[in-house]
Amino acid sequence: MLKDAIVIGTGFGGMTAAALLAKAGYDVLTLEAANELGGCGSKFDRAGYRFSAGATVGMGFEEGGMLKRLFEELDAPIPPMSKLNEIMNVYLPDRTVTYFSDKERWYKEVASKFEQDQERILSFFEEVFKVSNVLQNFVEKRAIFPPSTASEYFHLLKSMDVKLLGLAPYLTQSVQDRLSKYGLTKNKPFLTFINGQLMDSVQTTATFSPSLLGYMALSIFHNGAFYVEGGLASIIHALSEVYRASGGELRLRHKVVSIAKQGDVWTVMTKRGQVFRTKQVIMNAPIHNVFSLLEPELHRNLPIKEPKEKEKDAWGAFTLYIGAEPSFMMPETSSIPFHQFISSYDSPLSEGNQFLFSMSQEGDTRFAPTGKRSITISTHTNVGKWWERESYESRKEEYMETIIDSIDKRFSSFSSHIDVKMAGTPVTFKRYTQRAYGKVGGYIPSGKYSLLKSYSPNSGVEGLWFCGDTVFPGAGSLGSSLSGWMVADAIKGKHPRQGM
Repeated sequence: MLKDAIVIGTGFGGMTAAALLAKAGYDVLTLEAANELGGCGSKFDRAGYRFSAGATVGMGFEEGGMLKRLFEELDAPIPPMSKLNEIMNVYLPDRTVTYFSDKERWYKEVASKFEQDQERILSFFEEVFKVSNVLQNFVEKRAIFPPSTASEYFHLLKSMDVKLLGLAPYLTQSVQDRLSKYGLTKNKPFLTFINGQLMDSVQTTATFSPSLLGYMALSIFHNGAFYVEGGLASIIHALSEVYRASGGELRLRHKVVSIAKQGDVWTVMTKRGQVFRTKQVIMNAPIHNVFSLLEPELHRNLPIKEPKEKEKDAWGAFTLYIGAEPSFMMPETSSIPFHQFISSYDSPLSEGNQFLFSMSQEGDTRFAPTGKRSITISTHTNVGKWWERESYESRKEEYMETIIDSIDKRFSSFSSHIDVKMAGTPVTFKRYTQRAYGKVGGYIPSGKYSLLKSYSPNSGVEGLWFCGDTVFPGAGSLGSSLSGWMVADAIKGKHPRQGM
């Protein structure tokens, strides 16, 4: 039977596209290699605990937020979650900065923690919020970028307004350029703080982050950050429920090994030898995986070329999954679910010098037994070293020790409260999420112009679409979901249901 669409992968992008198309009446099949939904947004259970595999912070559910509007479009209930006023503590070597959602409280916090340049810093953040508000209005219109067809150019131009055109000078500047304008590049604590936030959201520091991309990242928490009960996997499962209720077919443990095209029909083969046929293929897989899945004769038709793609850098993640009794936390910090640690101002913000510590909240028994907490810790790491077998186990132990020692310096009895401890590496991510080389989080921006070099969700080959963190608009649950929404819009626009 010929399907209207086949979706490969159940991350935020894939499940968004699948749910929207199924809700609109399309006959959709979704294939997932793992036995869990969600890719890097998935969860797993061990020793009585649930752990978030990767992403942990909920965003986009504020009034008018992108994911809230998505659930309204799908007429689906939003999973239980709570909006955070105190989102995250950032532990710098000589001070702690609390990330407040409310802008006024945030301004007071940064003024008190960075007294040396407080007026310049406040002016910088005023610019961040002003620019990001204009960008947010544009992004919400879901124009495919970069455009490649007449309709995509038309939609892009229609999505622009005078305010957006006023941001043109920022297209040729990095976040570092903007910080320099405000005289803030020599303020090492503040610059390190900014770089820490950019590393977690944009995958690079101010020097290499395009200003527009960085400004969106620096403002996103102030739109709304949420603690999602059971983790971001709860959102993926909610999308899968509306998908299946709308008639969508979902098959777990169906790894796709080959994608070919005969005329205008695509054939998708799984490791089990099953072959499925469709007019539209949606790949919720990183671009690094594309070339190994597509039949070789299709490679030359792609605007993306394999040698060029391999030149694009991407991080891996070293993760720690810990189950613990939470009395090591001080009472004033125990209700804050997210904590960022930066141990040294003089070392790169990766390989354990910087990491994000995400802890389940009291009463969330989806994550942990009563009186216990589930903790996911993640640091950026270079993927290459983890494929050296002879040093793999010793390197894992070294990274675990470095990270736990850093936490013990902040919370003195942390290590003595651990019940369960496991480590994940790029090798682990490759095994469970199928991501080539264990690369996660999208591409590392290479400079101020890298936003203009983004890959489009439109592959350029009729009937083949990409979504996820390696195509526009980029990494994170919001960016990935938005790319899936763009793809669903495009398919519905080009191939109305009644015409198929």
